[in-house]
Amino acid sequence: MSGTLTAKTPGAEFLESLKSDFANYLAQAGDTNFVNQRKQAFDLFLNQGLPTPAHEEWKYTNLRKAYEANLATTCLQEEGIADLLASSVLNGLDAYKLVFVNGCFQPQLSALPQAGDLVLLPLSEARKQNAATFDAHFGKYIPLEGYSLNALNTALMSDGAFVQIKKNKKADKPVILFQISDSSLVNAFSQPRNLVIVEEGADLHLIESFLSNGNGTSFTNAVTEVMVDKNAHLEHYKLQRQSDTTYLNHFTQIHQEADTSINHVTLTLSGNMVRNNLHFYMNGRNCNSLLYGLYITDGNEFVDNHTRVDHAMPDCFSDEKYKGILKDQSTAVFNGKIMVHLDAQKTNAYQRNQNILLSKDAVVNTKPQLEIFADDVKCTHGATIGQLDEEPLFYLRSRGIPENEARKLLLNAFADDIAEKIRIPELVQVLEDEIARKIS
Repeated sequence: MSGTLTAKTPGAEFLESLKSDFANYLAQAGDTNFVNQRKQAFDLFLNQGLPTPAHEEWKYTNLRKAYEANLATTCLQEEGIADLLASSVLNGLDAYKLVFVNGCFQPQLSALPQAGDLVLLPLSEARKQNAATFDAHFGKYIPLEGYSLNALNTALMSDGAFVQIKKNKKADKPVILFQISDSSLVNAFSQPRNLVIVEEGADLHLIESFLSNGNGTSFTNAVTEVMVDKNAHLEHYKLQRQSDTTYLNHFTQIHQEADTSINHVTLTLSGNMVRNNLHFYMNGRNCNSLLYGLYITDGNEFVDNHTRVDHAMPDCFSDEKYKGILKDQSTAVFNGKIMVHLDAQKTNAYQRNQNILLSKDAVVNTKPQLEIFADDVKCTHGATIGQLDEEPLFYLRSRGIPENEARKLLLNAFADDIAEKIRIPELVQVLEDEIARKIS
């Protein structure tokens, strides 16, 4: 944050602690290209400052309470993490797993493949074992200018996952990245960083799961960089189920080359404050990109989905649909932008945001956007906000179905076109269970 800090500046003490943390990092680090990259990122972060509602892209999203929660970076944790994982809906899924607690790798809880076509490592190890691949991709896709929390993550990231599926290979199991915030002992601040590389002709199913433990405050500032090379396929799911004392900011940048197909589904089911930033960049012809999301909120929960799809090349297709079910005094934000670049002829791009309010106190701020600089395109966008239709509800009740059960049936039908994009039955089940729980 440029200028003079005062006690009234949002996050002033937090910012000073970040400066101290980075000074400690530099005191222990050598003079390498990686260190210099992080120095440049921290300088950029300081110049931009912490985001506040005074910034246009954050006008509805306020992290002030997180900044003021006396946060600390720590690998300390309670013994209940194994039990938390055991109770996860994904526990029974036959998959490779990387587990992180407050950004710190937990090898005893992880399940990694043997050497082969799928490389799955903590990011800190990948820098040593796969240096050439790491250097070729790390930080090459994620924007820093105008995204101060991305710059902060680059400068002071904790550990994270390195996932690489080799050329023309298919992973024999899904990969699950568990990010657990544990505020049992301290108010925890973590900055996990993931790098995912899907090489030419490869196929990968990836799940990112966010969980929490403890009653203190936690703030997770996560970044995931994904590169999908020519003729490759990625199934990418996010499952966010945290407590009402958690703050999560997750920025995902997906860079795709020609003839790639991606199915991306975000399920935000609980958490005090969740901000999802999802950017796609189509860098080749014939890209096929699906972006689907469902958020279910109650109490005072807050969910903000910011998306951007860059059609930078011709003959590409994107379909984006985000749906929300809001109850009590909860709030949701949707801000989606489709950018059709000058030479991106024959673009087909579609965007919808649809919301159901189950309470008169629930609030949605929605802003779908199109910016088109090519002339031979098909693009649509729109948004709806409403309540459950009383006519089908009356019809179901007239057939002897209790009101609560009838509401559940209608909400499941509302969410069905998101659920049908999920290829993992366990995730569909948790979605239906959460709908049932939140309307009971």
